Amino acid sequence: MSHSSPRAYRTVLEALQAPLPYAAAGRHILIEPGAYPNTGFLSPDDFVMTAVAGPGSVTLDGATEATVEVTGRVTLQGLIIRNWSDEGLALDAAEGSVLAEQCEFVTRSDVAVRAASGAQMALRDCQVQNGAVVYAAASGLMESTSVSGTEGNAVAIRSGSTVTLRACRISDAGGHGIWVTEGSRPLIEQCTISGPEGAGIRVDDHADAAVRNCAFHGSGGSSLIVLEKGKAVAEDCLIEDPHLDGLWVATGGSLTARRIRMESPRRTAVVVETGVMLLEDCEINGPGSNGLSFVAHSDVTVVRGRITGAGKIGAGLGSGAHALLDGMTISGSGLAGVSVDSGGRLTLRDCTVVDTRGVGVVADRGAHLDVSGLVSERNQKPDRLDPEADATATVKVIEPTTAEPQPDEESGAAQDVKAAPPVAGGADRESADVLLGRLEAMVGLAGVKREIRKVANLQKVAEQRRRAGLPPGPAIGRHMVFAGPPGTGKTTVARLYGGILAALGVVEKGQVVEVSRADLVSENVGGTALRTSEVFQRALGGVLFIDEAYTLSRKATGTDFGQEAIDTLVKLMEDHRDEVVVIAAGYSAEMRDFLAANPGLKSRFSRTVEFENYSPGELVRIVESHAVKDGYRLADDARAAVLAHFAGQRRDATFGNGRAARQVFEGAVERQAQRLADLPELPSGEELSLLVAQDLDVEAGLAARFGEARDPGQVTDVLDRLAAMTGLEEVKREIKDLLDLLASARRRRAAGLEAEPFTGHLIFAGPPGTGKTTIARLYGELLTALGVLAQGQVVEAARVDLVGQYVGQTALKTTEVFQQARGGVLFIDEAYTLSRPGGSGHDFGQEAIDTLVKLMEDHRDEVIVIAAGYTGEMEGFLATNPGLASRFARTLTFRPYPVEGLVSIFVAKARAADYRVPEPTRQALTAYLTGHRDRFREGNGREVDKLVRSAITAHARRTEQLAGTGTQLTTEQLATLLPEDITP
Repeated sequence: MSHSSPRAYRTVLEALQAPLPYAAAGRHILIEPGAYPNTGFLSPDDFVMTAVAGPGSVTLDGATEATVEVTGRVTLQGLIIRNWSDEGLALDAAEGSVLAEQCEFVTRSDVAVRAASGAQMALRDCQVQNGAVVYAAASGLMESTSVSGTEGNAVAIRSGSTVTLRACRISDAGGHGIWVTEGSRPLIEQCTISGPEGAGIRVDDHADAAVRNCAFHGSGGSSLIVLEKGKAVAEDCLIEDPHLDGLWVATGGSLTARRIRMESPRRTAVVVETGVMLLEDCEINGPGSNGLSFVAHSDVTVVRGRITGAGKIGAGLGSGAHALLDGMTISGSGLAGVSVDSGGRLTLRDCTVVDTRGVGVVADRGAHLDVSGLVSERNQKPDRLDPEADATATVKVIEPTTAEPQPDEESGAAQDVKAAPPVAGGADRESADVLLGRLEAMVGLAGVKREIRKVANLQKVAEQRRRAGLPPGPAIGRHMVFAGPPGTGKTTVARLYGGILAALGVVEKGQVVEVSRADLVSENVGGTALRTSEVFQRALGGVLFIDEAYTLSRKATGTDFGQEAIDTLVKLMEDHRDEVVVIAAGYSAEMRDFLAANPGLKSRFSRTVEFENYSPGELVRIVESHAVKDGYRLADDARAAVLAHFAGQRRDATFGNGRAARQVFEGAVERQAQRLADLPELPSGEELSLLVAQDLDVEAGLAARFGEARDPGQVTDVLDRLAAMTGLEEVKREIKDLLDLLASARRRRAAGLEAEPFTGHLIFAGPPGTGKTTIARLYGELLTALGVLAQGQVVEAARVDLVGQYVGQTALKTTEVFQQARGGVLFIDEAYTLSRPGGSGHDFGQEAIDTLVKLMEDHRDEVIVIAAGYTGEMEGFLATNPGLASRFARTLTFRPYPVEGLVSIFVAKARAADYRVPEPTRQALTAYLTGHRDRFREGNGREVDKLVRSAITAHARRTEQLAGTGTQLTTEQLATLLPEDITP
């Protein structure tokens, strides 16, 4: 496109409408230097438009509704795009995707650039003048882009948009610098916002913003505002010279701020009214009025940090405000270091108030102030904490304690919250609103937070009704089921829930007693009820948290002691229904089985709270929280690698969530240490704190890995269990050979030598009952512990799970089962049945085999496939597809057990059920197995299992007949199998 070249197009519209050559891969419009007036077009096509002479050499001028309006996939490079209509846009994107690089957008209207209706828009190294950038129900990226001179807001992110702003410059906005609203979820990092007439960033209407490493200069209003149920996390930011306040939270907003430095706010550094805030390690210097001002139902936790030179009050609480200041230093305030008005509630813990030109700490009539470990000195006026001087003030001073707080060891989102366990009773107990604020500060878990707050609000209103002389209302079901995958913060939420209920007076103490099946179930008759009762007594006045509660309802051999624990628990919950809250946690599907184990369980657990898997973005935030806590930070390429890693993982019920995030971080620290240890010179502080992409072992996603063993202890445990299995010497030897090959490949790779990729697909050939399924499960555990498999689940399937009943269904079913097994083991029992034609004319089993072969190739490093069946039939199975045999590394032959092996299996199963097998019985057993060797050669362990059940039944019949004659049975008689019990 050119003004002068003879064969060039004169306008963009002509170039877009020109026919493409037959072999053209796409439309690329090259524009020679010059100004092109009267540009204005709408295009649904995909194209690239480039200024040939570089950025700024081409100007497209228009005066229509939009100079450039596109709905396809478009790239703009080096263009100046202007619109001179009072209501026109320079760029309007909808339904498609736009990448603009080194472009300049200018308008006379309020909006210069807009992405809407699901569009994706990325602006890199761009300039936007006079008009705003708007994302509405859209997504995208703004990177190294400047927005200046707007009459209203500079950047508006609306209608659920997800946008990343990185290294952008926002200046001289007539409204807010960045407005985040209507449920949008942006990440704003390394941005500079200067001189807006309104706020630097405003977050409202259920939006959720993350703000990191940003600088705010000279905001006309407050630098960061969070209102109207909006949420924000701000970390490592600088706020300078705001004309009003530094941080302002109101009307139900929630803000977590960490490591914020505020310089010279003209009014107040931090204002909270009817909102929730958590401040950690923040520094406030020279506020014109107050450092902290909390009023009108604000709930605030301030951990560490410093306030210096407040013009009036360092930290002030108005009526209705609740706050905890923990480890704060307040110095040089004008009138008072800390002031609590009537009706305010403040806990001061290990704080220092010094060099105040007035009083250090003052509590007005009707205030509630709890103080422990306070240092208040060098203040010009004495503290006013004497209850005798102000008879309506409630002040409790607690001497400092040397006890160390207990760390919260829950993985996952808990790392974002420094929540100590609630203290039973007394003034140290934190308010429910403070604890709810900590809950809100956790990553993700929106549904969980909603349910917990719902219960808390019901309890609050019930208490208000009691105070008003009204009945409290119907009893609220406080017992809960926490259902969901591991690592989602269930234990942490349970601890906060206990504290919330204690603060509301629902329970007396609020302690959380955490137990599992082993703490409740005894191996002895009668012991389970005793154990369960003892644990329950410890939880009275607080919360009993039963982790993996579904294990109580899983049937064991012999007497079902888990069921006894459930029955005991149901009775205790009824007897002490107002004294304890019980939370049962575990996987969602299994917890439904648990609730069905006793008719009274469902009625007592009236509320199930679902803990969903974290999204990839939330997992990145958890990894970053681990890093920040330990003095590290993620480079941009590392953050992108972590996001891609979690986006590619299957987040099913077994996904580790927060634990997986912690493992990624810990692995990165280890790899960084190895990288830096080899440097010839001492690394700088920047190098020591920065984690880069090469430090992350996440490139392979679900694929096989060749690093060190992930869990050497588990490797040893699995190998011990394998060795303890009866017989199977050939199978054990083959698995040992596979492990040796894997270890050798790792050593060769470490030495810089070529190594064959690990191929772990196996054929298990042999009759039923020889332990094939058990070996498959152990093999999956082993490869996971060795770091070869990402997850290690074993998905067991048969023909019915893979083969459909009509054309096209088989491929879908096979693919669905295969996807479930990615990162683990797919065990196909009686796999040879796939090669046997079904009842219809079409061989759907063959379709399953063909689909399986392709999936094994497409995901060859992500899953281990084990096909099992009779030896002869499995040879026929391998012959059904030319590529099938090559994909299985080897065949493991499971030979029938000899008689002595079957005897060993019988004795082991009997012992597991608390039965003895003395020598005479063993001899009878050997004789019986020898006489029926053909039957047991075909059935092996399965037939032995039937024989054990038959012997236990015969034993019960015989002993009950003895008891019927008046014989007092001894323990030995009840536990001993005799020869006559063996023969069915």
